[in-house]
Amino acid sequence: MTQSELKKLLANKTQQELIKEIAYLFKTFSPVKEYYQAQTGDIHQIAEKYKDIIKKEFVYGHTRGYPKARLGTARKAVQDAKKIINQPEIIADIMLTFVESVSSYNNEFSSDSEANFTSPEGMFYDALKLLDDNNLLEAFHDRCSDIVFKATEAWGHYDSQSETFDQFFNPQPSSL
Repeated sequence: MTQSELKKLLANKTQQELIKEIAYLFKTFSPVKEYYQAQTGDIHQIAEKYKDIIKKEFVYGHTRGYPKARLGTARKAVQDAKKIINQPEIIADIMLTFVESVSSYNNEFSSDSEANFTSPEGMFYDALKLLDDNNLLEAFHDRCSDIVFKATEAWGHYDSQSETFDQFFNPQPSSL
């Protein structure tokens, strides 16, 4: 079904039928429920849910002494949050939680997986780009500085995070 076909279908329904259908979707599918919760201002509770998913994977999800450390699960939490939440500072907060959690795992458990370093590096860049595009960099300066300070040296992770930080917070004038 295309979006235009859906619009035609919905146009033929009465207001009561639409309300009943949306209520059913709200009750049946949790992403629909979260979407409407986000629209009515309950956005921080939803953001905490996604941050907890990330933290559970890398920080406090210990199973037999180790977190599960599934990058895919944590990245999916960020992507799912982006679909529901449309406030850049909250999305950036979730993205930075991803970076902090994976970096903490790398420091604590000495990860030898390159993806455990490149993934948070990419997410850090994306978060800073989002903040820059929305003129929110200064509000997150200390947190981002702390991320760089705590980055491990393995796989050039510290250098990468430091370069990204400098790119946004200490840009060098271009030479002509």
